[in-house]
Parts: sequence; C-alpha cells; structure tokens
Amino acid sequence: GKPDGLTLTRVRPNSIFTKLGLRSGDIITGVDGQNIQSVDDAPRFYQSLKTGSNVKVEIRRRGQQQNIQYQID
Repeated sequence: GKPDGLTLTRVRPNSIFTKLGLRSGDIITGVDGQNIQSVDDAPRFYQSLKTGSNVKVEIRRRGQQQNIQYQID
C-alpha cells in the first residue's frame, strides 16, 4: 500500500522527540500542516524542529490521530 507516515522506533530519553511528547511506535503523519508520508520526508520534519519556534506535529498513536503543539524555547 501507500506509505502513511514515519514510524518512530527507539526514541531516546532526553531527545527532541521525547521533549515533544513522542513515543516509540508513534507514526508521524504531518508537521505544521505538511504531510509526512515516508522516510524521504524526514529531513523536512527534522528541519522544522530545528528552525521553528512553534511546531504542530500530527501523529497516530495506537490507531488514534492526535495533534501535539510544542513551543521551542
């Protein structure tokens, strides 16, 4: 089928992903309204974390769609 996101595995404690509230097994489906469909979209996702001050991450966790809003200091 069609890729539907970027699945996180082995999220490390104290990483940016942990600070965002992400967990191993979460599937990132979008960032700031832009779809994340595969690992090819990962650089764009990472760049938005590095350069943005306010990031909205759309994830699917245990089959439920969720949005995480994060303010980067």
